[in-house]
Amino acid sequence: MLKLMIAEDELSFRQGIIQMIDWSFYGIEIVGDAMDGREAIALMREKKPDILLTDIRMPYLNGLELIQTAQDEGLSFFSIILTGYSDFNYARDAVRYGASEYLLKPCLPEDILQAILTVKEKIDKDHRNGSSLEQLNQNWNKNIPLLKNQILNEWLSSPPLPLEDRGQVLDEVGISLTTSRIHIGLLRIDSLDRRKDSKLYKRDMALIRYAAINILTETLLPLFHGLIEPIRYGEEILWLANIPENETDASLKDKMEELQRNMETFLKISISISLSSVKPSLDEVHTAYLEAVEAMAGRFYQGKGGVFLFSEYDQRNLNHVSILENEELHQLEKEIRLHLENQLYEEALDDMDQWLNYIRNTSQYEKAEVNLRATIFILELQKFSQERIPTAFEWKDNLINWVEQVPSIETLEELATIMQKIIQNIVEIDSQQKPLHRTVQAALDWIIMNYNTSISLESVAKETYVSNTYLSSLFKQELGINFLDYLHQYRVEKAKELLKQNYKIFAVAKLVGYQEERHFRTTFKKWTGLTPTQYQKK
Repeated sequence: MLKLMIAEDELSFRQGIIQMIDWSFYGIEIVGDAMDGREAIALMREKKPDILLTDIRMPYLNGLELIQTAQDEGLSFFSIILTGYSDFNYARDAVRYGASEYLLKPCLPEDILQAILTVKEKIDKDHRNGSSLEQLNQNWNKNIPLLKNQILNEWLSSPPLPLEDRGQVLDEVGISLTTSRIHIGLLRIDSLDRRKDSKLYKRDMALIRYAAINILTETLLPLFHGLIEPIRYGEEILWLANIPENETDASLKDKMEELQRNMETFLKISISISLSSVKPSLDEVHTAYLEAVEAMAGRFYQGKGGVFLFSEYDQRNLNHVSILENEELHQLEKEIRLHLENQLYEEALDDMDQWLNYIRNTSQYEKAEVNLRATIFILELQKFSQERIPTAFEWKDNLINWVEQVPSIETLEELATIMQKIIQNIVEIDSQQKPLHRTVQAALDWIIMNYNTSISLESVAKETYVSNTYLSSLFKQELGINFLDYLHQYRVEKAKELLKQNYKIFAVAKLVGYQEERHFRTTFKKWTGLTPTQYQKK
């Protein structure tokens, strides 16, 4: 309710104003009445009314002096003047002191009410305008992060327009950057224990990105002395920052590794990070972004969880021969097919390793190029399997599934796992009618009995009375897989059984022979394409 105060030296007139009108009905509360100017100013200091209804002629302070004194003391109110004098000078002075209304005595209660309601409408309007302005300010402040993100996204995607002053924009929007020594960091989340097509995945990723940006900011703020702006760019998290003059690549890497540890500690996620070179001007952030993306390509060859600096990046020779025309890879693929045809499985596996190592060591092809070459080779192996093993319909379906998986792989290691599994399955199907070599069978029996202990190629070779090299060769020839990969696959199959029974993941790791849960999680994901958590929730 609005607060009304009355200053009037005539008691009967003052009481009539108070008693003859139902002020509460109009949303008005009378907070006090005074019989002279001195009492009125004291009451105003205490009650701070919204409206003052005052007579001009009063003892000690007249109405105009009362208004002036209250205004000088910083009180904010609307005033209505009552007077028995119709002199223009009084009216003029009343207006000069900010009086909203001017009433001549004698006046009726309705006249007083109408004057006060007119002032009340002005106050309500001011409040509405003030609220609107406050709301605008709140909306502006709330949308500042979104505006920053939009502006920085535009800068990442294109060079500046003619006459564009990005330095001025920094000041206007409050972006915490200067215009020189700019670099960009790109953060990529390596994995999350959810299926990508699920609602939970989308919800969790939104929450994790939000938390990751907070951890990123807290970790890197001291490094850049507060001159950093983390943003979302599509599905990516990145930051723009001003690099201090004395910062080295080594110290940058150390800080990035600290960021990785913090993400692991607080969010239980692995991240890969790439950094652009330092650009002299804010106008070059689009180039810096492309460098960060190019540096992140090192993740395909070196694996997830790394820190990749553009300054250390071995830039690809843009004139290299297309991977589809690479004769060395073509020759290795021919040899793999020939060895499979002649049942020389150890040689086929060795050639597959050479095929993968050739790509790994050259590191000059884009991920999409490598995936395309791998897809073509898988289709050739599919054709080979159809011609050689026409009844293996289940296997042909697996081949198709692997072709579908290739575009989504993120590292060469993931591709290597797929290619190794393909060779292994061709060998398994091709060897179904043949008995296993007795040494291999003995080794498999030993694994079945002791898979949950710390067994190794050396210990099993000792138990089967052969050399490590010979046992390794036999595994490749008979099973199409090396010893250690077979052991991991067997343990993973046993782990699946325990996960179906809702065992805790750390317990499953111990029960199938892994001392470290982290190693178990990595191995399980490698051979199943799912994390233990994902598998358990299927």
